Amino acid sequence: MPIDTHSIFTISAQSSEQLTEWLNYQDSLTDKLHQIKGDAQVELISQCWTNTDWWNKNFLQIQDKLVFQREIVMKSHNVAYWYARSIIPKKCYDLDPAFFGRLENESIKNLIFKEDKVYRVQSINYPIDQQCLEYYWVKRNLGFVDGVLWVRLAEFLFQEKESFYLAEIMFPELEGITS
Repeated sequence: MPIDTHSIFTISAQSSEQLTEWLNYQDSLTDKLHQIKGDAQVELISQCWTNTDWWNKNFLQIQDKLVFQREIVMKSHNVAYWYARSIIPKKCYDLDPAFFGRLENESIKNLIFKEDKVYRVQSINYPIDQQCLEYYWVKRNLGFVDGVLWVRLAEFLFQEKESFYLAEIMFPELEGITS
C-alpha cells in the first residue's frame, strides 16, 4: 500500500544543503558514511514481532495485525548520525522468512541494495519535532533529542507483491559531514 502522505503531520522547516544531500541519496547511507568517515557501526536497539500500531495503520496503510520491527542507531566513531526503523508487515515477511531472517546477522542495506527481489517504490522526506510521533521513537530510545529532525521514509516492494518500509530519522550531526 502506498504511504498516505496526506496524513503525515509535519512542521514547517527547511533542510540544509548538506542534509538534503543525505536525504536524497539513493544508495546505501551506511556505505556513504563509511566511505566518508572510515567507520560505520550498526547498534541494534530492538528486533521483534509487534502489534501493528496506529502510525503503521494510518500512514503506511498496513492491514496486518503483526509487523516485524527492527530499530537501530547508525554510528561512526561512537557518534550517532541516524535512527532507523524497519517495518515489515507479516504478509510481506511470510513470502520468504529466510530472506528476512537474514536481519538476525545482516544490515537491512544487504536486503535492499543487493537483491533483485526488492525495489524502492517511493521515498519522502519531512521534518519533525516534539509535536510528531516519530520524534518520540528517537527520544524513547536515545533520550538526547532536541529541535527539528528529518525523516526519510521509503517504501520497498518485495517480490513485486508486498511492501515493507524503512524510516530513517537524521540527527543534526549528519549536517557536519560533507562528501
